[in-house]
Amino acid sequence: MGEKIEQQVEDLFLEAARILTLGDFDRALELLEKVLELDPKHIKALEAKAAVLMKKDRIEEAQQVIEAALEIDPENPRLYYRLGQIYYRKKDLDTALEHFTKAIDLEPLYPAAYMARSQVLRDKGMEEAADMELDRAVAVQRELAKSRKVVDF
Repeated sequence: MGEKIEQQVEDLFLEAARILTLGDFDRALELLEKVLELDPKHIKALEAKAAVLMKKDRIEEAQQVIEAALEIDPENPRLYYRLGQIYYRKKDLDTALEHFTKAIDLEPLYPAAYMARSQVLRDKGMEEAADMELDRAVAVQRELAKSRKVVDF
């Protein structure tokens, strides 16, 4: 891919991300589709597209997008986190738990994955385990804050 096209892809993606924060999911999806036309392996665009599809209750499509992204980047913890969210929405708690756990295995400092895992455990009636996961999420968030403070001083 040429430098000019790479810049165009990045500009389109940033615009899609901006539009997404404004809650215009249809327009964001259009822009993400353009990004993916130019670069079908753009992982962040694939993940964002899946997130938009989830917001639009197009869960099966979101799952297909994430699974395709995992074919490209099988060690990406964010993709497993998204897949966990999809299975959670589908009420498949065991599979959701597996994916949140995989995300944590790949990225031990991933507070959102711990929080999601806590919610799944709570939904399964495992209150004590859920509380432990919530404690882990807080501890991880604290660790991240400390490391940022050292870097940002």
